[in-house]
Amino acid sequence: MNKHKLNQFLSLPVHHDETWQGGLVSMLDVLEGQPTDWREDTALVLWRSATTELVHANPASLSGMSRLECVVDVMLEFAAEHEFPFRPAQIECNDRELAEGLSRLLSGSGTAAKFVATMPRWNELMEDLTERLGFAAPPPIGSLLDTGCAEEQIREFAAAAAAFYRAGIWDYLNDVDLIKIEAPKPPRFLKYAVVLGAASQTYGLGFYDDPEDHYDLMARRADPRDLGLFSLSFDGPAYSPSADVALWREMDLPLETGEAIPSMSFFSAEEPRRPTPKELHFATVVLKALAATGEADIDSGRWTTSVECLGKTSKCVLAIPNLLVPPDRQEWIRRGMMPERRGHEQNFKQIGEFIEQHGKGMSLDELNAAIHARFAGPMDDAEPSLDSSAERAEALCQQAIKAFGRRRIQLAREALVEDATHVEASVLLAEATRRVDQRIEAFQSAKDSGRKQLGPMMEEAVGHFWSIAETRPFMRACQGLAESLRAAGQTNEAIEQYQEMLRLNPNDNQGVRYAVMPLLVSHNRELEAVQLLDGYREETAHWHYMKSLVEFRRSGRSAASKKAMRAAFRANEHVVALIQSDDPPRMPDSYALHSPEEAEVCINEMAEAWTENEGYLEWMFQEYARWEREKAKQRRDRKRKQRKKPARGKRRR
Repeated sequence: MNKHKLNQFLSLPVHHDETWQGGLVSMLDVLEGQPTDWREDTALVLWRSATTELVHANPASLSGMSRLECVVDVMLEFAAEHEFPFRPAQIECNDRELAEGLSRLLSGSGTAAKFVATMPRWNELMEDLTERLGFAAPPPIGSLLDTGCAEEQIREFAAAAAAFYRAGIWDYLNDVDLIKIEAPKPPRFLKYAVVLGAASQTYGLGFYDDPEDHYDLMARRADPRDLGLFSLSFDGPAYSPSADVALWREMDLPLETGEAIPSMSFFSAEEPRRPTPKELHFATVVLKALAATGEADIDSGRWTTSVECLGKTSKCVLAIPNLLVPPDRQEWIRRGMMPERRGHEQNFKQIGEFIEQHGKGMSLDELNAAIHARFAGPMDDAEPSLDSSAERAEALCQQAIKAFGRRRIQLAREALVEDATHVEASVLLAEATRRVDQRIEAFQSAKDSGRKQLGPMMEEAVGHFWSIAETRPFMRACQGLAESLRAAGQTNEAIEQYQEMLRLNPNDNQGVRYAVMPLLVSHNRELEAVQLLDGYREETAHWHYMKSLVEFRRSGRSAASKKAMRAAFRANEHVVALIQSDDPPRMPDSYALHSPEEAEVCINEMAEAWTENEGYLEWMFQEYARWEREKAKQRRDRKRKQRKKPARGKRRR
């Protein structure tokens, strides 16, 4: 998705009465159950504003992007086309998976997304659009039989696809790892492939004719709808072409995960089509070869597999150019993969060690000149020491941080061969692990290694972690462990891990307090939430209003809640007035404490939490009215006293 446009959208103020409805639309919804061949690769995305009744519908090909990315991109088109001065407080989607994806993407932004099974007004609008605009489903894409593929060939393809799915090669490769298909001779548009599924969204293969098409998509220099691309994906019956669903049922072909149907189509600026018999045979050979591929094959960079297909043996030769000729930093950047910030930590560490060893007795000017002479030029060109296994492991790990895909995993593993206790290399491998139970185990192992490596520092440096460079890999292991525990539903364990990180590093450079706060609230641990809020004593409106919400949840309309709410009013009294204003709050470029602009930011960040806690806003308004009356009475009392003072003075004369 276009992250720049997304950031612009999120910078808009939230309209608290606005709801948008939409998502991927099946033609079954539009045509009242009549057969249709709309699927996720040739989908209609529709958005509707509930308050303005404005709509935006866009047919879209999903080849090269996930369903969520497509839905978000069209939503951003909707906002831009109608120049909305706000964004909705609520998004409703009739697809549970998309609703959950939108909810994760927009978490904490003030715009909430939820699943709504039926949206009557939205359905009526679609029927009206169909009637008035003559919008109709695209021509049926047909089944594989329609392109001349024989039943026997289709059965072979189905079996190969099932084997590929079961092999789960996305556990080892992601869409950074472009695969070159050297043999058999590829037909046009099938010369390169990437494995889809590492992000747990779309599983299958994407094919390319030219590697630059893939790199342009990675760098977002190209629109997939402008390219000619083959896509093979696994979808449930609701998102598969009706011809495929019927064919799989009629021929009793194998399904995976109980329902996933493999579907292969070619997408371009013209109408989509199915593969020819030659193209389907080639894809079948590649699927069988990949299903038989192991990690050792992948790490060799180039491997050969003999494949039996329809009674004939084919030699399939696959290669991963990134492993045979690893890209340098500039090439990764050209492909849209930006360097990570942690890659600079080693450079700063080297400069620190240089100053410690050579800086004694130097003036500031002399020290600057010495540093410039030693580290002039790109920091990547600085030659690290490789005298010990620990130094070699560190050098390999730094290379891994600057690489992506399978190359990163290879280098991290090489680093651990040199030094099995290297924490950052272990963290890199944990980050590349897909299964959550294995991620927990991997991050726990990295954390244990880090604890042992830091030794006495674990006690001596408490309160100063992260400011000491040596602690950062350990802290990243802790954060990865906490996030994995949270993903696994082990929320209490995740909370304990976050709290331990705050004990070690109260400065909280990693933003742990913002991750643990909603967990504490959602698990009714309001007392700990209050302690956390009190521990940071932020004078921002956001922090004070969060504390008032937590106190309200903890004790209702109590004296403690009232005290916290009054403190919030003193922190920024503009919040309530802006909430009650007819004009939606905007998101300012900058703000000062206690200002109306800060109030607008606070509303945007907290509106969702306020509305989710029944009775909170009503109580806020009531307390604000009492507070205003008390302030008015205090002003009247002061004026009355001021009027009386001159009179008493005159009597003294």
